[in-house]
Amino acid sequence: MRIENRSIIERAAVKHKLFIFMLMVVFVLGWWLHWSSIEKGERLAVANCGGCHDLSAKKKNKKGPYLWGIVNRRAGIVDGFEYSEAFRQFADSRQFFWSEINLDMLITDPDKLIPGTRMAEKESDSKHAKAFKNMQNLDNRKELIVFLKMLDKLVYSHLLRFVTVASRAFALCYLLQCVVAIIA
Repeated sequence: MRIENRSIIERAAVKHKLFIFMLMVVFVLGWWLHWSSIEKGERLAVANCGGCHDLSAKKKNKKGPYLWGIVNRRAGIVDGFEYSEAFRQFADSRQFFWSEINLDMLITDPDKLIPGTRMAEKESDSKHAKAFKNMQNLDNRKELIVFLKMLDKLVYSHLLRFVTVASRAFALCYLLQCVVAIIA
């Protein structure tokens, strides 16, 4: 009787450990994919927006206003940036904020959202036109907006890379440790 009870308890313990392990795998994969999304968004932002907009905490205006803290910021308020007349009229006529939906609409077709804005000027062979072509994919726009949301929450992008690599290594070591504990 004691031996049977012990094997039942051991089997229950193994099932419990497997369940905990599976939960951890799901958690770590979800977390990993979230950071991958931010990294992809950063690559898209640098490649498609970085030529005209500053993405750093320095908040320097280029051809376009800086993007640091853009998500949920009121449109047209960046100090020192000279907005086009079309954009100024658009921003002054309403309380317009750069929500995720509004950013998506702007990235998809700036001329449709704000007719006559400089951002909508796309010569067919320009780098600007190619950037908008890359952003027609919904997944790319989502990744970019996820990065823009996190941009002002991250101190420096190189810190993000370090944390991402270190956390992935830690997560893999922890998962391996769990596998060894379950097998043992």
